[in-house]
Amino acid sequence: MPTVEEIRSAYADNPADQLVEGRFVVVGSQLRDGRNGQFAVVELRDPTGALTARAFDAELVELVGSASAIDATLRVGTFNGNMSTVIQRGTAAELDEQELLRFAGLDVDVHAGRVAEVRGWLEECSGTPWGDVLDAAFAGDVWRRFAIAPAAVKMHHAEAGGLVRHVVEVGRAGLALLESTGADYDRAYFLAGVLLHDIGKVDTYTEPPEIAYTAEGQLGEHQVWSTFRTGKACAAAGASRQVEARLVHIIEQAHGAYRHAEWQDPVGIEVKALASADYFSSRLGQTERERRAATALDALDGPDSDGAGSIADAGAAASTPRGSLFG
Repeated sequence: MPTVEEIRSAYADNPADQLVEGRFVVVGSQLRDGRNGQFAVVELRDPTGALTARAFDAELVELVGSASAIDATLRVGTFNGNMSTVIQRGTAAELDEQELLRFAGLDVDVHAGRVAEVRGWLEECSGTPWGDVLDAAFAGDVWRRFAIAPAAVKMHHAEAGGLVRHVVEVGRAGLALLESTGADYDRAYFLAGVLLHDIGKVDTYTEPPEIAYTAEGQLGEHQVWSTFRTGKACAAAGASRQVEARLVHIIEQAHGAYRHAEWQDPVGIEVKALASADYFSSRLGQTERERRAATALDALDGPDSDGAGSIADAGAAASTPRGSLFG
């Protein structure tokens, strides 16, 4: 079966109509009104990339609206001067969780390393009051859902496994900040804040490959559900009122919930580190404004510059694609 990358390459070489077969995960099915009734527009993704496809047959519209993955025959051609993909035939495909994540664009080996790091932090907290709450918070199916969840629908880390990626970034950055001060701090308390501050995202976003808001997500922001879950975990673990209060505080401060309150100042170096690291990680994704600024900056010298190359080119070797101002 050809991959998305191979389908695009074949079209570039020969834009004439052709039929291709492949296996894809289905992301973001949307119904549209056409001349002959409703049709579906979906994103079909495999490990090499994604393409937009349409389904006109009623059975296929229903299929892409309900299946996580499909085996499909596509008609690839040209419409209005652009590549057009129409689903001709399709059946639901059975993929295990690792395959679904890989087809959704996740590097499963890198993800496994991040998951192992988070597990290590959980184990570090074992035997402390914070660890007891964490055990209760991640009981049952929560850990599995946490490990594959996105961190957002459109903002930062809006991808399969994005929540774990964000948590690892926050944890690493926050620990570095704490170590840089030379001051004493409660490592287990800080790690508990890292692990719990966004746990409500398992409630607010759907599981991959589809990334959308759940009913809970439509009703409240993720920090509401993070605080709610933490409170329930504290009750299940028999945590003291002080432990619960400190956990609620570190979670709320990470999201700036006390910004307009009299008690807005964060209490404790761990809280300050988490809030700073969370803000940093949440801003790593390059925005459209950054892209426009980069283009404008690179154009300042004009086409007749001395050939030294743009600032973006000069810094490319020392930067990463995600998080660089000039990515």
